[in-house]
Amino acid sequence: MSQTRESLASDLRNIGIEPGDVVFFHSSLKSLGWVEGGAEAVVDAFLDAVGPEGLVIVPTLTFTFAHGDLAKFAFDPRETPSRVGKITDTLWRRPNAFRSAHPTHSIAAIGRRAEELVQGHDKTSTFGKDGPYRRYVAWGAKILFLGVKMNCNTTLHAIEDWLDLPYMQVEEAVVKGPDGKPKVVKVYKSPSGDRDFYRPGSKVERLLEKTGMIRRGKVGEAETMWLPSQEMVQAVVEGIYERPDLLLCDRPECEFCNRYRQPTIDHVRKNHPTI
Repeated sequence: MSQTRESLASDLRNIGIEPGDVVFFHSSLKSLGWVEGGAEAVVDAFLDAVGPEGLVIVPTLTFTFAHGDLAKFAFDPRETPSRVGKITDTLWRRPNAFRSAHPTHSIAAIGRRAEELVQGHDKTSTFGKDGPYRRYVAWGAKILFLGVKMNCNTTLHAIEDWLDLPYMQVEEAVVKGPDGKPKVVKVYKSPSGDRDFYRPGSKVERLLEKTGMIRRGKVGEAETMWLPSQEMVQAVVEGIYERPDLLLCDRPECEFCNRYRQPTIDHVRKNHPTI
């Protein structure tokens, strides 16, 4: 059975997406089954579900680090493709979309306050309190996973940034300068290294399951879930206060997580930071 813009919008409403909502979603086009109109129809379905007063947001991550497989690409928010799925790459290219200018972890949005959302992202740390990731949480976004798992939950990295956890890194990225030539810039609080939530059944996933806040359903053929961002952030922060290495893995062979475990525990116990 093929999916349509109308059927997908209906499915989104059935799982709890409402007019006026702010929705930040991670996605897999393939997971939906055959969609008439492809990724364009999926974007339209989200816009239909939230209506003219809503806001639809996607990650448009580029991974244009200065040292890596994509080092030869200089980031330009008007040109560089999103590398986290066809739906995300489709949304930001629309004429009514706004995209943030962060060199590696940009996001894009369509709808009410979209332009406001993306402002200043090139002037903050990757997930900084003055940037888009904090704004959509402050605006009460629903974080939705369309055919994908919790391992792509970038909002967890935002929490790491806001709590100033010691394992966030300073990296370098390549951007297109005003003269059109590539230049290297610093990227602060970049989420390099391993994490426990990159794997199924992580500690934080189990914590969120226990809260009962995860809503599940199907959109097309895709298993879908969403969480209220503010409640999720609060639960994870409290979880980190209780267990400071909540987001780090427990594998004995993981050099990164083992290196940063004690500094993270010491940092949280000393500062008990708030967001």
